Amino acid sequence: MEFFSTIGNWCGGPAFWQGGGHGVGGWMPFHFGGIFQLIIIGLIIYFTVRMFRKPTTNSGPDRAEDILRRRYAAGEVDTQTYESMKKDLQNS
Repeated sequence: MEFFSTIGNWCGGPAFWQGGGHGVGGWMPFHFGGIFQLIIIGLIIYFTVRMFRKPTTNSGPDRAEDILRRRYAAGEVDTQTYESMKKDLQNS
């Protein structure tokens, strides 16, 4: 039994929830307990950043009224044409 405690102390390594090879990751060889904790912390950071990130805008097809509004703002259509096209779009 002393062999297992020696191996446990050698493999345990310093980590957040390991105390000299006794704890959650004490049985994992080659400091996998510490690597496991880094993965957990990385996942927490990833999902926290993802949760607070602004949602992406919809880059789907534009509505016809939006296209007409842009064309009017750019000066491609005059006021009379804009009003008649806008009326046509609202009626359809």
